[in-house]
Amino acid sequence: MNISIKRKKDKLIQVFTRTPTEGMVKTRLIPTLGAQKSTKLHQRMTAHAINISKLMSVDIEIYVTPNATHQFFSCFKADGKLKTQIGESLDDRMSDALESGLERYQKVLLIGCDCPIIDTAIMHEAFYQLEQFENIFIPVEDGGFSLIGTTKFSNTIFENVIWGSDVVMKQIRVNLKKYNYSWNELDTLWDVDDIHDYYRLSALMPQLTDDL
Repeated sequence: MNISIKRKKDKLIQVFTRTPTEGMVKTRLIPTLGAQKSTKLHQRMTAHAINISKLMSVDIEIYVTPNATHQFFSCFKADGKLKTQIGESLDDRMSDALESGLERYQKVLLIGCDCPIIDTAIMHEAFYQLEQFENIFIPVEDGGFSLIGTTKFSNTIFENVIWGSDVVMKQIRVNLKKYNYSWNELDTLWDVDDIHDYYRLSALMPQLTDDL
């Protein structure tokens, strides 16, 4: 009897984002920018994350919540597979994506769209670190993380994490130690949540904030 074993591909990048619905994205910027401009910023940051990922010349999957049917995403169909995030909570949705990715690829990076200072050099370094560690994280200043890279994952890594708090990464470290995962962390970055982050982004990457 011949048993064929499908060989895994090497690298995958998963881009996590939200449907650009006015009033539902970048909500902490709405009091200053308004709902329309906040939505436009979200669209630009999503496009930026996808375009940076394209430069890596690896397979890309674009995971959207609540669904990927919005017309904004139609122009990205050639860049990567559009998928709807599955799960009620953020940790459920990320776990589903990462586990699905590892069934088909040896190394998976998952990034959000709130940290546009992630560039190809950082993603190359994350993939390189996965040669030595099972999991790689990029912490952000508010206590969360902007990237997770993995070669071995289970949802126990997200066990009892209080999402949206300033102790997300701290709680994940506890789980990584508890379940004996090897991991490393790259330099801490910052993401775009409030108006102070917006001003930092404007100074560093004005192409994302022009005319807003």
